[in-house]
Amino acid sequence: MTDDGVARAYGTRAAELAGMLGSVVSLQDPDRAVIEPWAKTVRGRILDVGSGTGRWSGRLADLGHEVEGLEPVDRFVQIARRAHPSVTFRRAALADLAGSEERWSGVLAWYSLIHLGPEELPTALSTVRTVLEDGGSLLLSFFTGPRLEAFPHPATTAYRWPMGDMTRAVERAAFEVIDAQERSEHLHAHIRARTRRLGPLT
Repeated sequence: MTDDGVARAYGTRAAELAGMLGSVVSLQDPDRAVIEPWAKTVRGRILDVGSGTGRWSGRLADLGHEVEGLEPVDRFVQIARRAHPSVTFRRAALADLAGSEERWSGVLAWYSLIHLGPEELPTALSTVRTVLEDGGSLLLSFFTGPRLEAFPHPATTAYRWPMGDMTRAVERAAFEVIDAQERSEHLHAHIRARTRRLGPLT
């Protein structure tokens, strides 16, 4: 599904989904054990792609990181700005950054690319690569399983990716995979990767 389609799907259920997500990270949230140590390794600005209600942008800012949220759903952006007024939230989709000259040291894509199928994901990962500095860091989380398949999600169709398939997709986008972990009975996974230098355009 395209970024526009995902944004429309989330927009129609924004209030309900925002209530499910909340706008603040709980101190008991197990994802802290993955995201916070990763953020400590980033030496510069972090872009939170698909920042939603601003939960992780706000948390990382509270920890002293320079972070900006990128979110296409207007209602989520409004909630995030109210909850975390010291953080910049940009109402835009990842595709809007294609061709941008801005660069970040780290990109957090925490369950924000889960609605992209095999036709769309490579373009999204390539865009992530182009907005990262050489040597920049990506933390990507996704749903995993034994086969690449679509499944129902509260907002719109999402995808499960086998770890091997996602790893290869990340590597084809000019990243070096540093760490890849499956969690929660293989339903959830994350990849930590570092950018490789882009070669000359051909």
